[in-house]
Amino acid sequence: MRSDLNIDHAALVALCVIVISWFSMTTLFADFGLWRQSIRFYDVWAVIQDPAGRLSGVNGAPTLATLGFGLVCAAAIVAPALSILYQRKYAWLTCLMPFVLMTVSCALLYAKSSSSYFPVDANSHSLGALVARIAHAAETRVGDTVASRISIGAGAYVAIGASLFLALRGLGKLRRAASRADAAAKGGEDLAPRR
Repeated sequence: MRSDLNIDHAALVALCVIVISWFSMTTLFADFGLWRQSIRFYDVWAVIQDPAGRLSGVNGAPTLATLGFGLVCAAAIVAPALSILYQRKYAWLTCLMPFVLMTVSCALLYAKSSSSYFPVDANSHSLGALVARIAHAAETRVGDTVASRISIGAGAYVAIGASLFLALRGLGKLRRAASRADAAAKGGEDLAPRR
């Protein structure tokens, strides 16, 4: 691996911003009056596993899930940092890692928190189906109330902006490297002796 003197300082700044927003800024904030809970991005996997328990504070953060996802977050930062310092053609694809990690985490959190816990059969007229419909209606009402108390923190906005910038920067560098390689290949063909 070779280190170039042309280090992309803007990409390094974006990575530093992502580190700060993932590990020290609030990503999710739950405000239930006297009780407030703030979640950082490295703890999002615990929220994905148990949204109600983690956001309510009833279940503490599972340390194994938090540690594991924290290591995934660290890897998603170290890989682009290495590609920035040691420039290779396809290494710039690693700049997509923070954006992909945030996108997948948000999609999983949305899917997990918006799914119903009570299966409801609308065509059934039994007593069990009636109880399931009542429980589903109560769950929906409580879920809407709780959802109105949960907000996205500044850390999420800052991290998504910085990771999007980093992803676009990496794709731009990859495109420029590919066009330089194509130009060099065409230039070599033009210099070849014609018969």
